[in-house]
Amino acid sequence: MKITANSILLLLLTIQFSSCNKENNSNDFVSTNSGLYASPLFSESQLTRYNNVPFSTRPNFMGIQFTDDLTMMEEQQQAELTIYMDVVVPPNASIHSRQPLMVLIHGGGFLQGSKIGLTNNTLSYASAGYVSATVNYRLTEDNYLDADLRTLAVLHALEDVQNAIRFLKANAEIFYIDTTRIAVSGGSAGGGLSLALALGADEIDELVSDYVGISARIHASFPSGATLTADSLIDFSYLVGDATDAPVMLFHNSLVDPATGATWQDAKITQTAIENSGNECILIAQPATTHTVSLHVGGPYWETMRPFLWRHLRLHEIVEN
Repeated sequence: MKITANSILLLLLTIQFSSCNKENNSNDFVSTNSGLYASPLFSESQLTRYNNVPFSTRPNFMGIQFTDDLTMMEEQQQAELTIYMDVVVPPNASIHSRQPLMVLIHGGGFLQGSKIGLTNNTLSYASAGYVSATVNYRLTEDNYLDADLRTLAVLHALEDVQNAIRFLKANAEIFYIDTTRIAVSGGSAGGGLSLALALGADEIDELVSDYVGISARIHASFPSGATLTADSLIDFSYLVGDATDAPVMLFHNSLVDPATGATWQDAKITQTAIENSGNECILIAQPATTHTVSLHVGGPYWETMRPFLWRHLRLHEIVEN
């Protein structure tokens, strides 16, 4: 469904969700505890790394935007910004054996951050056999001071990560990606963008695609530190949920998020809204001191993530073959 971004400042509860239900066949999928896609198999020396791959170019709004903490001073002098990603390809991937993709999105309030901060997590997925990527997006200085500027910052960031997904699909033959098996994960602002990709990959008219005819839709999302409520840093009321969205495993503080002020009840409201739209949302409690948690292969939450990822990327079909 195509919608506009004009309602971005409305409360989440004005979102209209469809009432259909998506069938959950969780018992039909069994993941393994080790091996391909389940545990590290490959050393870093076996991985092929593509650093600073350009995927989009955009105007620098009022000269206050940049794409990476490491290049902030240089980029704010530029009229246009080139946006980059890093991609890691495991040795099991080839033109005849395309592999599932995990895309990682950094946080930072849409005003700071870098793809470099998720390099180790990206390597962890590639070591288990996934093609993996970490992406930059436009960051907007002091966006928290003005509601309109905040809205622009969020929309620009979302446009960029959508185009990152489209770029990876358009170049699937180069990076050996199975475009029917794509997941995203992120924390804080990156969690909000991961959630937005699940619920509104192509639906916002004002966002421009660099890759005509290629959808930004994904197949599973793992956000941390983000909700669909007015108490979170991001108001995603411009998103409309339906049964075609990607399923979500949402990680959230079990009490009150120390960064956003969002409560566990806010997270449950988000879960209910997604479920009422006909989709799946599993809510996972984080420790009460945390804003986000690290979601990587072999990490403390991997055993929770793995069956969900296995099921929605249909990894059993690859392993069984």
